Amino acid sequence: MAKPITGKTHVGERREKRPNGDIYVYERITGYNEKTRKTYTVSQKLKGKIRAGTQKMIPTRPKKRKGEGCRIVATRRHTGLTDILEWVGRASYIDHDVRTSFSEGDAAKILSIARYWIGTDGNTLPRLESWQMMHDLPYREAISEDVYGELFKSVGCNEGGIQNYFSCRAARLDKSPVLAFDSTTISTYSENQSEARRGFNKDGDGLNTIKLLTLYSVKSREPLAFAKQPGNIPDVISIENALSQLKCLDLEKPLIITDNGYYSQTNMMEFALHNVKFLTLADLDVTWVRETVDELRETLAGMASTCPFDPTVCGASTSRMHTFSKVRQRSRNGKSAGEKEIFQRRLYVHIYYSLGNEAKKELTFRRDLLELKAQIEDGITDFTPAAQRKIEKYLTCSRQGRGGRLKVGFNDPAIAEAKKYFGYFALVSNQTINTFSALENYRLREKIEELFAVQKGGLDGARPRTWYPDNLRGRQFVQFISLGYHCFLMKKIKEVREGLGKEEVGKPEMLVKLERKLDKWLEQRSLTQILDWFDCIETTTIQTAMSDYRWSTESVARDRLFLERLGVPEK
Repeated sequence: MAKPITGKTHVGERREKRPNGDIYVYERITGYNEKTRKTYTVSQKLKGKIRAGTQKMIPTRPKKRKGEGCRIVATRRHTGLTDILEWVGRASYIDHDVRTSFSEGDAAKILSIARYWIGTDGNTLPRLESWQMMHDLPYREAISEDVYGELFKSVGCNEGGIQNYFSCRAARLDKSPVLAFDSTTISTYSENQSEARRGFNKDGDGLNTIKLLTLYSVKSREPLAFAKQPGNIPDVISIENALSQLKCLDLEKPLIITDNGYYSQTNMMEFALHNVKFLTLADLDVTWVRETVDELRETLAGMASTCPFDPTVCGASTSRMHTFSKVRQRSRNGKSAGEKEIFQRRLYVHIYYSLGNEAKKELTFRRDLLELKAQIEDGITDFTPAAQRKIEKYLTCSRQGRGGRLKVGFNDPAIAEAKKYFGYFALVSNQTINTFSALENYRLREKIEELFAVQKGGLDGARPRTWYPDNLRGRQFVQFISLGYHCFLMKKIKEVREGLGKEEVGKPEMLVKLERKLDKWLEQRSLTQILDWFDCIETTTIQTAMSDYRWSTESVARDRLFLERLGVPEK
């Protein structure tokens, strides 16, 4: 019985061998003609060819359709700024440490927002989505309000990722790092932030505050870790948690530097008991500190005590055995809980005298006393505790006759005693350190104050801008990453400037002039202005059916020299 006729076509393959040995492979569609009872070719298309001596078929290039050659895909992006920030993240290993500590999606969002903040001088996040359209960031999708809100919540609850990042950064420090420890306050009107409480407000705006504690490596010039606390917690009782965090970071013999806000017998004892090296600014009102000043007064008057890097300061050091007492919390080794334990530790006291500081302090002191005298004479009786103590110590009040006129005078012996210590300041440590090395380390601590100014002014950190404490923790962590970018870039720019304009054997005179021109340009600009300058560099990419094209904005020799010395690779 014959097969039924369906009318369908058949797809087959035909091979044709050419004289040179190449085999052309065709796709052939055939059909059946019922009238002639013969098979005919409906269509035939060349699929490719097999070169002589080979087995693999080379597909035929598809024909260009009419008008297809005119279709162009083009993009334009601001790449000068983003190229610099991408290099910073890679060279500082910040990007690597963030990706090690968080999932790829969260890490890309964290780095993108951090770069946005430093690239825009702290613009608010609602503008990020539009800025992202012309700037390539690690996270390619749009970062809307919902996206970064969910990110802050996720990061704020991921304490393991945050602490892992801190540990990664700590592992990159040199041996025996010098760390500054200080705090700032963030003011807020919010009633949802449970940690916002009435306390010492460092901005002086009278609002409730949240306290931000930061560890900063003064040698590497980068922030290491941070924590937040309720705003009513005084600085002086914040040391114990900081010591616990240092243990977690597993740092090798760090030196912790604090200012006089953290000075107390208890804190020095905590450092001693934990075997942590410290250097702190001591309060001159403490009796034993004043005794040390009196002991070293003659030494400081000698020329040999002059500081080699600052002739306006004189310094001298001495050591003393200091007695500490502690109430035991547990019974152990035959000693009962609640029993007072007394022990001694050797302290090294560094006393400094500055003639300029003496003049400034005396001028301020005189103005304060004159102002207080005038207020008392005007009948004012409501004073702050600090002002009241000054009045009782340095002013005398009496009345002439029964119900007579109030007379306010000065307690000259007490004033003379106070002026004896104007211009002096003291640093106390529990390790042997050179007098002026201690001063140099303490002065480097002041960089942490610049850090707080950048975080509040340049990274949108002056207000919480989130509803809940966990979201604030996540937001502050992203700001902390951006702060790391800022510090690393500032450090590298300083290193670049140190090598500019030096005349060396074999260096062309034109290059020396160009370096001096670059150094002057950098001196006159802040980091924000430098990044804004390079943000004008645009890269245009065009893709056509035939080829791809790419070009960037031209730049002058000075700008090219800056990027070359900084280490940013050409693209």
